[in-house]
Amino acid sequence: MQGSYRRIVIVGATGSGKTTFGRVLATRLGVAFTDLDDLYWLPQWQARAPEDFYARAAAAAAGQDWVICGNYSAVRPAVWPQADAIVWLDYPFYLVFWRLLTRSLLRIFDKKLICNGNTDSLRIFLSRKSIMVWLFRSYWKHRRGYGAIFADTGLYPKAAYIRLESPAAAEKWLSNLPAAG
Repeated sequence: MQGSYRRIVIVGATGSGKTTFGRVLATRLGVAFTDLDDLYWLPQWQARAPEDFYARAAAAAAGQDWVICGNYSAVRPAVWPQADAIVWLDYPFYLVFWRLLTRSLLRIFDKKLICNGNTDSLRIFLSRKSIMVWLFRSYWKHRRGYGAIFADTGLYPKAAYIRLESPAAAEKWLSNLPAAG
């Protein structure tokens, strides 16, 4: 069945590379790409109203062919049942930690716009709202949660469950997909 996927959800720890992987995958397949962070966050790191966020996620998932990445359980009922593949980037903590730390520090200095015009800042990085703090709060929770979902593949019976445990495994999986034609 590999290669016939046209609606793919990508999940994984904060900093695992979901967005980068998702963009590459969407380009390779020639399908739309949606990062749930872009649907959730408004300027100045304000959260979108839950009903609006849900509606936007549902609209993205209603499309014919797509890659959607993100860990938002609040919109899972709108997205996951539509998927024909759920890809879990299940990378080791040390790797995710290092990737997130280097990415965050780089973004503090280069001020690259992310999530609807937001930027990372040293003030946020050093606060309780830091994405690094979020990693420590969410990594093992997501690991347990996705582990349970992947152990019960009957939850989303239309979907293939693909667990990639290293960047090399992710690269290999991508390289085996047919390119958009």
